[in-house]
Amino acid sequence: MVRIFTEYLRGKGFYAIAESLTCDGIPCPSAHDRARNPHRPGHAWSKGAVRAILANPRYTGHEVWNKQRKDEVLLDIDDVTLGHRTKLTWNAPEQWIWSAQPVHEPLISQATFTRAQTKRQARRTKTHLE
Repeated sequence: MVRIFTEYLRGKGFYAIAESLTCDGIPCPSAHDRARNPHRPGHAWSKGAVRAILANPRYTGHEVWNKQRKDEVLLDIDDVTLGHRTKLTWNAPEQWIWSAQPVHEPLISQATFTRAQTKRQARRTKTHLE
């Protein structure tokens, strides 16, 4: 996990990191725990797995709550009798609630995590502007 954060902060993208991990023979998450991932091939790292790791604050050692919320969305605003569906929505990172103390040994510092999130946000903003 440290390698993923390090390479990302040095400028590598999700795909390049995934490719380098696969080429170096590092098992991807689904290969590492086949019992939990029988539906995945487990042959190689994906950019989605790299992205998910970079977005996960648990690597800082802290427990984090309130990352998502459930919104009830009406199926038809003109006919409320049709009911609604539940939609999970990500809360802004400022709304996340962090444990006061680490709950397990951290793999990365909070500063490293914050730098990665700042870079991810900058890339998303740049992509949306183009």
